[in-house]
Amino acid sequence: MAATLFEADGPVPRERLDFAIEELRAYVARVGFQTRLAFDAAFFVMQVAPLFVFGKLRRFTSLSTLARRRCIERLEQSRLGLVVVLLKTMLSMVYFEHPDALAGTGYDAEGLIGPAWAQGSTSPLSKLKLQVIETPVSDEPEQLPVPAAGRVAGGV
Repeated sequence: MAATLFEADGPVPRERLDFAIEELRAYVARVGFQTRLAFDAAFFVMQVAPLFVFGKLRRFTSLSTLARRRCIERLEQSRLGLVVVLLKTMLSMVYFEHPDALAGTGYDAEGLIGPAWAQGSTSPLSKLKLQVIETPVSDEPEQLPVPAAGRVAGGV
């Protein structure tokens, strides 16, 4: 699925796909049980999607690139579209963590013209006024007020 999503301008280098898959595996290994279950279900649905979309008993990974792309597009428009959204979102996040993929988008980590303070404005950090307040630490526990007998806190 990752290769199908990211090869709009030509084939994606195998190194980037391997990087994305390993990052996704590492992420799924760290999440909780319910999230892992959601990912497992999403991967299963994607593998059997050709049955729902084309009526063919084939795995998604055995389809041609064009058929995979059509399968994803049609699945997105179905009631199972959320499955595609989940996988596309996570794959995009981990794919663009690769430095070469991120550089290919034109993102330079500074925005189009850099941070505002580098353009002549003052740094937002210089506007912060921090004050350290030290209170002496006492060895005796603080005494909390005790409500009068027969009365509930709050005066009721």
